[in-house]
Amino acid sequence: MKIAALNALAAACLTMAAGPVFAAAYGSAIFGNVHVTLIDLDPNDGIAASISFLPGDKYYDGAEIAGTAASGPLGSKQPGASYELFDLSAAWRSNSPHATAQTSLASVSASVTGSGSGIGFSQGSLSGSALSSAQLGASFYGDAKLPGNKKSEFVLSANTQVIFSIDAALSARTTIGRSADGLTGEAVSAQMSLYASGWGADGYTLLEDQQDRLASVAWTAGGAADSWSGAMSVSYSNLSTESSDGSFWAEAQISGNSITTAVPEPSTYGMLLGGLALLAGVARRRRNPAV
Repeated sequence: MKIAALNALAAACLTMAAGPVFAAAYGSAIFGNVHVTLIDLDPNDGIAASISFLPGDKYYDGAEIAGTAASGPLGSKQPGASYELFDLSAAWRSNSPHATAQTSLASVSASVTGSGSGIGFSQGSLSGSALSSAQLGASFYGDAKLPGNKKSEFVLSANTQVIFSIDAALSARTTIGRSADGLTGEAVSAQMSLYASGWGADGYTLLEDQQDRLASVAWTAGGAADSWSGAMSVSYSNLSTESSDGSFWAEAQISGNSITTAVPEPSTYGMLLGGLALLAGVARRRRNPAV
């Protein structure tokens, strides 16, 4: 009860102390339109192009989403620092996890629509915001792993190429960027990654294909925006005369922070950066006890 009361008091203090917003950072990642395309590399071998996905751990096949929202005054050890987090795994491939974490100045949301296909998802989104006011800053972090164990195993027929593709849209935006005195600023990024791999014809060489896309704004004076949208694809070609094992995964991530101080001292600016980093680090360690 004491811990709950202290958390409530801290949140209330942050809300009352927040005041006017001086800087804000926003990030998002949206993906969908998932396709699996097979190409028969030798139509005369009598083997039809096919792919089959192997059953995996039921707790991770669909997706895993995680997020942290943190806010607080100068230095995370001062009263009023707070954070919220979530970490959800789809129990079955058809599950669609979604969650939101929010503090007085930061929020992050994640959502994935599951499917019964071997890939295990059809679309998803991440969004986050971090605001700052007088001597208060905030940060957010969001992640979606697809599938949750970051590996969807499959068996691909001989002389066959498989292409995994999705449509994605990434955005990053800041409002102030960085003030002339360097004591107010924001940074934000959004990233999407695809990966496919499989064994070479010799049975020993691992063939890997990865594609990454990024939208990022970091401490740009006057604020700025960056975005990317389009199709992403990775592939694996089984050039052997036997079926071969392979794996596929996709991951989206967003992160951002907004900091400000009414006291024009560089040491204070550094304290705020360190405090928010420490606060986010504590939250991630609590989400991943093994780390």
